[in-house]
Amino acid sequence: MNNVFVLMKRQLRAYVYTPTAAVILASFLVVSGLSFCRPLSRRLGEQVALGELLFQVPAFWVAVLGAAALLTIPLLAEERRSGAWELLVTAPLTDLQIVLGKYAAALLFFMTLTALPAAYFILLRLMAPGLAGLDLRPVASGCLIVWLMGSAFLAIGLWVSALTRQPAVAAAGAFLAGGALFFWDSWPLFWPAARGPAWLAHLSGVSPIEDFARGVLDTRPLVLYLSLSVCFLFVAVKTVEARRWR
Repeated sequence: MNNVFVLMKRQLRAYVYTPTAAVILASFLVVSGLSFCRPLSRRLGEQVALGELLFQVPAFWVAVLGAAALLTIPLLAEERRSGAWELLVTAPLTDLQIVLGKYAAALLFFMTLTALPAAYFILLRLMAPGLAGLDLRPVASGCLIVWLMGSAFLAIGLWVSALTRQPAVAAAGAFLAGGALFFWDSWPLFWPAARGPAWLAHLSGVSPIEDFARGVLDTRPLVLYLSLSVCFLFVAVKTVEARRWR
């Protein structure tokens, strides 16, 4: 466990001390800020649910997918491209410790990043005295669904990063894989033959967003995205194990 913690701290320092973190942070805050302000300005004088101001805006979720994809670049693909992979696999670390340490760092950074837009709601409450009694539970549940989906997106991205030494390919693959999962229920619109069993629609990230954005908690997305995270982390461990001997 100590090795996982040490590797996590190493990866967090790699995020903080490189321009990558600043670019991801600035880009995400700009997109999330516009996603918050645009529906607010368009619906002045109307009754609007808090979750609709951010968590039901498509551009915000594109930013979430993009941030998750970019955060997976330095995890394994960049290590292999720069030559640091050999040092990593010859260190006294198991494949599981490598994957968990990298994943924990990316998840912690992602959770911190995506928690920052919660300040928009706090500022709105402070600047509008009439909203002093505003219920912030939809904000908390909205952040929860972002973190649940992000945990799955990062696990998928980590696995994709383990497959290639090209950072750009890893980022594109992680973004496309996460996007395919998020918009899963939209595939039949473009490819009717892809319509499968009804339960497959629950894999889509669009379905639970509306409930969580209203403050309604559902355990099914919790089980789904945690299961996906564990599944892809397992696959990533096996991929790293296979790469170790190449």
